[in-house]
Amino acid sequence: MYQEYEQESRLIIRKALKTMLARIPQQYHHEYLEYQKDLKLKYLLHINLIGQFAYALYSIADWFVISDVGLTAVLYKSIYTLFASVTTLYLYKYYRKVEVFDLILPCSIIGASALWFYLVNLSASPNVPIYIYSSLVFIVLANLCIQVRFMPALITSFLITIVSFVGVYHIVDGVVGQFILYLLSYIPVLIFSLVMSWGSTYKSRSIFLHHKLDSFNRQILEIMAHTDMLTGIDNRRYFERRAKNAIEENSITEKPISLLIFDVDHFKSINDNYGHDVGDGVLKKISDVCKTVLRKGDLFARYGGEEFIALLPNTKESNAFLIAERLRQKIEHTPIIVHGHGPVYFTVSVGVTIVDYHKNTLDDAIKQADIALYSAKSAGRNLVMKAS
Repeated sequence: MYQEYEQESRLIIRKALKTMLARIPQQYHHEYLEYQKDLKLKYLLHINLIGQFAYALYSIADWFVISDVGLTAVLYKSIYTLFASVTTLYLYKYYRKVEVFDLILPCSIIGASALWFYLVNLSASPNVPIYIYSSLVFIVLANLCIQVRFMPALITSFLITIVSFVGVYHIVDGVVGQFILYLLSYIPVLIFSLVMSWGSTYKSRSIFLHHKLDSFNRQILEIMAHTDMLTGIDNRRYFERRAKNAIEENSITEKPISLLIFDVDHFKSINDNYGHDVGDGVLKKISDVCKTVLRKGDLFARYGGEEFIALLPNTKESNAFLIAERLRQKIEHTPIIVHGHGPVYFTVSVGVTIVDYHKNTLDDAIKQADIALYSAKSAGRNLVMKAS
């Protein structure tokens, strides 16, 4: 089931990467925002505060260029910047949504540009016709700070553009020539800033999608590192690592812990009589049966060849014997169907031992369980034997 989900997810992500837009698939939209939040939230906080501070510093230019309203500009801009900065810090502490922080500066620039044009319109300075071109910085600053989503950049750019055009139109008193001259300067800057914004958001989406593919690759490698490819259960190396950790924890709590080792009786004859495909089917069937009998906290693995091993935490040897017996009986009555031969039955022999937490070694327990297993084999197979 996981492999099918992983394969489908890979196809969806690869398809998204091949498109020019590199859209984030809907099922990964929330994860994308969380990823960007971890990556860029603090950066967006800093860029917002810097942008707001830069707007406040703009008052210095107002003081000299439109000096007749310089004091009013300093007062109004200081109040506006203080409000925007406090709001930004509040949102960072209590809201922390990266998609919101991506838009704080562009949205605040809508109001900031409206306020600036209002102040310039109040001025009677002869420098005003030239000074209006400094408003181009608003659209540049708004679009360069957007990192996460491009569509909102289009919306805020449209609103800033409307504010700028209306402001300039009033300042030049509707003189078409001056307005068109401003328009010819504004549009290239607008396009340039949108291209930069598109590049930033496209890069963010692309990096996330590649990150998802890499995470799938890492998961596959991890699964391959600890999974037996035939049966899909843990392999010997991974079992030993987990078992040693479990025994170490057990040595502290002193709760009983037991070990089972079992292998298929006459497995060579099964391979010789029916072929290795049937032998592989037997091993798969055993792993399936064990999953239904063993408990959630039990560790279970293919130990090698036709041999399996299980560690049963918080289990006395007598209870482990009962579990092993139930396992043996269920395997005995669960055949595999072989084409041309019908049902093929098989059995297992099981060795059971208690793990001595004073020794605290897995190897000692495995040796004891092996001894019990060979006793079961010697006694006629299809048996469960305790090491004690």
